[in-house]
Amino acid sequence: MTLSLRVVPILIFALIVCLRANAAEPALTIIRDGVSQTFALSALLTHKSITSIKTDGGDEAYRQPMNYVAIPIEALIGDLSNDIEATVQFVALDGYAPVIAGKRLPKIGAARAYLAIEPSHLTWPPLGPNKPSPGPFYLVWTNAAGSGVTPSEWPWQLATIRIQESVAHRFPAIAPDKSARQDNTIWGGFDVYSKQCLSCHTINKQGDATMGPDLNQPLNPLEYLTEPALRKLIRDPKSVRDWPGSVMPGFDATRVSDEELDNLIAYLRHMTSRKIPLN
Repeated sequence: MTLSLRVVPILIFALIVCLRANAAEPALTIIRDGVSQTFALSALLTHKSITSIKTDGGDEAYRQPMNYVAIPIEALIGDLSNDIEATVQFVALDGYAPVIAGKRLPKIGAARAYLAIEPSHLTWPPLGPNKPSPGPFYLVWTNAAGSGVTPSEWPWQLATIRIQESVAHRFPAIAPDKSARQDNTIWGGFDVYSKQCLSCHTINKQGDATMGPDLNQPLNPLEYLTEPALRKLIRDPKSVRDWPGSVMPGFDATRVSDEELDNLIAYLRHMTSRKIPLN
């Protein structure tokens, strides 16, 4: 049977639309030991460990309990809770790239980590007017309230997950100097930086972040802000400086305790004398 000349273009157009739709399907890449695997959204939705979960009011994106279809994170990257050197970097579509210590996955106290998947036929609510949803992939936690899960440990719009060595090993210019090896305050501040700041800020131009300014080059914040002003900036950025493109969140005492803030300030002060020459 011969197709009419009118029908053929229609079929070709339909084929092109279908191919484009398939090509545009969201996918998640997982990289470990130099080996990269990419999983299409549709494949993840049929994963053998897929389940239904409900977050509590600590859901960082929506600030209310939400229902998701999700995969336990260890089903995708393995259980790293006994690997003290491993870190996991979650890279978002906009370049946000928080790092979580492997020992904090898959559980932090009673909290458990899952990769939530946004089905194409059942999209999640947008994050605000003219904003997208946290999909297609969002790291969420059940039983997170009171478990010590930090805001940076809820990354959304994920594109890539990288299992890597420790931050200090990968970026030696970020770590405190060897002379401070026994100083728990400075190293405690380094831990706070790694959990809360590394996702947006580099130090000595080392790190994967692209969203915020470097915190030691050319100047450390303590070289152009008083300590009280820096503390105020961290707690409530808009109380110090504000502009339409500002994206830095505030870190109140529920997110960064007073002791952690003291340690972070001590770490940043230490780094003023640890500027690495730039090429």
